[in-house]
Amino acid sequence: MVEINTQTLRFYNYLLLDHPVGKKALNYLTRDRGLKPETIKEFQLGYSPDNSYAMKQFLVTKKKFDARDVEKAGIGIVRGANVYDRFSGRVVFPLFDHRGNPVGFAGRIMPGGREDTAKYINSPETPVYHKSNILYALNITKGLIKKKKIAIVVEGELDAISSYQAGVKNVVAIKGSALTEEQTRLLSRFAPKFILALDSDLAGDAAARRGLSIASKLGVEIKVAKITDYKDPDEAARGNPESYKKDLINAEGVWDYLIDSVFTRNDVDSGAGKAKISKELTPILAEIDDKIVQAHYVNIVARKLGVPLEAVSEQISKVTTEAKPPSLSGTPQTKETSTRRQLLEERLLALAFQTDPKKLLGGDIDGVFDLPLNTRLLEEYKKFAGTKKAFDASAFSEKLPAELFEGFAKMVLLDEREQTADPESLEKELDLVKKELKILRIKENLKALALKMRELEEKGDKDKLLKVQKRFDKMAGSLSVLDEEGSGGIILGEK
Repeated sequence: MVEINTQTLRFYNYLLLDHPVGKKALNYLTRDRGLKPETIKEFQLGYSPDNSYAMKQFLVTKKKFDARDVEKAGIGIVRGANVYDRFSGRVVFPLFDHRGNPVGFAGRIMPGGREDTAKYINSPETPVYHKSNILYALNITKGLIKKKKIAIVVEGELDAISSYQAGVKNVVAIKGSALTEEQTRLLSRFAPKFILALDSDLAGDAAARRGLSIASKLGVEIKVAKITDYKDPDEAARGNPESYKKDLINAEGVWDYLIDSVFTRNDVDSGAGKAKISKELTPILAEIDDKIVQAHYVNIVARKLGVPLEAVSEQISKVTTEAKPPSLSGTPQTKETSTRRQLLEERLLALAFQTDPKKLLGGDIDGVFDLPLNTRLLEEYKKFAGTKKAFDASAFSEKLPAELFEGFAKMVLLDEREQTADPESLEKELDLVKKELKILRIKENLKALALKMRELEEKGDKDKLLKVQKRFDKMAGSLSVLDEEGSGGIILGEK
């Protein structure tokens, strides 16, 4: 898939820069969109001609790729003996993962092109392209983001390219206004602070707010920039780069931005206006994970509405209670704990597969994994290890069920961090992750025992209560021993 995408982007790039068929598209990018030739080359932009068969001739006839694989890669559409180019008649933006592998494409119809088709299209989901995982331009800008410790997040490819050309080089683009959990996790590895410069109204976008809530839980500081005098970052970067940069510098905290946005759109002096504000702001306030920060903004909203503090707090409690799903197991597990468990389990498997998979066969691994997919992946590895064959990632992955393959693929693809780390550091981190998971399991069990003790107290069953208390004390002692051994946080920079 990656090789097909690599050859395709070279083909499209050649047609744009060096073939007469791409002259009109090149003029559009340079004259209408203000892109410099060196920018076009750096982002490897391309052009797919209206002649849909050119792609088939290059990929299938010349390069000898199977037509079905070209379709599977999301580039061609097979109809009988024909293979049609999905992106024909469009300027093409190659999409890369953060390691620099071309995994898909985005296409924009040329001005004056067909009106019966979408202005923008993207590659469909494929084995290598998953829209929710990709941050456009991160392959180019990750070093600058890491250096600045700030990521500027915009909405589209041209927003990112124009920003980069104007000197705002620590930039990435998403599709739409909602950061996904996968994108947030990935980007937070390079910067602890995001500045959103988006076209959409975040306050009215539930998906976008979910993304902000996830970022907040992961400890990311979020700010929002208001773009003045222009409709989007692309226009601002081309029209007045200095003003655009000032807008980014003056970005305000996300919760301040959301609250101001809701109050600006509604009449605070009327009962109907207050009701609308309450309806919009209550879910936003409920999504603030830090209770001290939440209390600060509850105070602000109550003061602006001219209502008692308790009234706002009660509304938030109602929303929180209604949103909470019933527990399906005896072990109380908050979303935060679940997220942390997922991070730790995935990291442990990744480190083991990248260093020495046999470490997954030790007795100290038993009971460490809890999430179903990770538990199944461990079972599959144990079966493979039973064959006595030397571990080979390709041979192992071939036998995996489809639902496990993707997760395993992510774990074994080394990223920048693993490539530069020495084996001793990776070994040490593996031991730390294992210890963190043991601590997490003990804490989960302690919570369950605490609930059980409360139930037995209410029933007045002293004999059973005493037994549970002894188990609790013994487990708490084990936790103290592990804590004293000094397991510093190794996920997300936790201390």
